Amino acid sequence: MAIARRIGGTVLVAAAVFAASYGLSRLGAFEWPRRYDPLALPDLTDRPGIFTGWQMKLVDADAANCVFALSRAGVPAQLKPSHGGGSCVVEGAIDLARLSVARLTPEETRCAMAARLYMWERHVLQPAAQRLFNEPVAEILHFGSYSCRTKRRRSSMSEHATANAFDISGFKLRSGRIVSVKTDWSKATDAGKFLFIARDGLCEWFNLTLSPDYNADHEDHFHADMGWRRSCR
Repeated sequence: MAIARRIGGTVLVAAAVFAASYGLSRLGAFEWPRRYDPLALPDLTDRPGIFTGWQMKLVDADAANCVFALSRAGVPAQLKPSHGGGSCVVEGAIDLARLSVARLTPEETRCAMAARLYMWERHVLQPAAQRLFNEPVAEILHFGSYSCRTKRRRSSMSEHATANAFDISGFKLRSGRIVSVKTDWSKATDAGKFLFIARDGLCEWFNLTLSPDYNADHEDHFHADMGWRRSCR
């Protein structure tokens, strides 16, 4: 019992010191390390840490925050005017043409989607490509983000209708080699292993990720979105 009280007392003291120090830093007394500040915008180039998930919510919630974070990471980002109508209003979108290394055919997507794609590409995709192929991913092949439509065979609107989703069909390596979701998925090869890593990495950064394991509609691409539904399949 005495040991438990001592441990509890130590934890309380540590919490009080942390709270006081953090409060002083927010008042400008000194600079708190960004990666350990839950109220700071993330440094997208830094490896993910304990507070990165919370910091990304600040990017999700405010398109201006997102533009700032992407721009600081070296990705050109400029908010586009809102457009569309009904169930297909697009807000907080940018034209995305490149991430940390990989380029892609320019596509309009919500800035929050672009920031999460950046985190996935920089911290999951490129390290895996170097390990398995000894070269980077030069281009991400995709089917796009914005499309004013319902979900397939359903009446409810797709996340694509607000540019809150992205469909990825494959990858081109620096050498020109293509790794295709349609042709390489589930193969016992480095390409197949790479695709599983890519899919599982999308699951870490997006609410919903669907792959060929989900159904035939996704046999040729990964779908990732930031809608309310959460699943990794």
